[in-house]
Amino acid sequence: MLSPVHHEPLPSIDGYRVGRLIGTGRVARIYLADDERRGGKVAVKVLKRENAQSEPARRAFAAECAISSCIRHEHVVRVVEHSAGGDPAYLAMEYLPGGNLRERMRAGVDEQTAVSLLRQAAGALAAAHRRAIVHRDVKPENFLMRASGAPVLADFGVAAARGHTGPRVAPGELVGTPSYAAPEQAQGELPTAAADVYSLGVMFYEMLCGRRPFTGPTPLEVLSQHLVAAVPPLPAQLTHYQPLISRMLEKRPKYRLPDADAVAQEIMRVAPADMGMPS
Repeated sequence: MLSPVHHEPLPSIDGYRVGRLIGTGRVARIYLADDERRGGKVAVKVLKRENAQSEPARRAFAAECAISSCIRHEHVVRVVEHSAGGDPAYLAMEYLPGGNLRERMRAGVDEQTAVSLLRQAAGALAAAHRRAIVHRDVKPENFLMRASGAPVLADFGVAAARGHTGPRVAPGELVGTPSYAAPEQAQGELPTAAADVYSLGVMFYEMLCGRRPFTGPTPLEVLSQHLVAAVPPLPAQLTHYQPLISRMLEKRPKYRLPDADAVAQEIMRVAPADMGMPS
């Protein structure tokens, strides 16, 4: 998703000594910077110059700034400050150099760790859902890792208020990532918290099994499986999680667990009592 290649000079932002580029997305670039007023390192997301003259892009960036700064939770990236109307428009956040959950998963995740990560990720999403915010791109790459090993939800670039289309959505455009998108996202329906639950369910299945439940040679094939294919059964030693997985990956949103709070409650019910639930 992020690629550190560009040829623009470093931006000048009052109060920050901007250093190297650490990532770039569709509408913004992210730099590592020194916070000259508060001290320490921060990640500064800066709207690209080519998007600065676009009113829709500026509105979308302003919405991201507002959404990111209003959610306070230990497992949600902390916003330092933002200036959506500035030149350049920027969003300064805590810097988390520990990689992301995708990298952690590549090293292998045991059952206890998978449950703990799910519980923490659900806590982050629950904080957003209580504010009627739907993330819409829940996937391992969007959970950064603290030094403690705790996941931190980041990148609210396509987040939207529940029941609203949100930023940068054109007719027929998929919001989210095909491997994790809920069936209703593929069909262009308005976002609800249940869509994030589905994506979180894909992540949990992947952590437990080492593979995603639905794969295919093309994004279209993956999306079609999300729409119609049955959820593959878990291995025999993990069948106690099958009811939870099935309710998270239910095709029909009205029969799915409705939000991340419901997921957190269900985790407490189905996890083995002797497993332990680290923060």
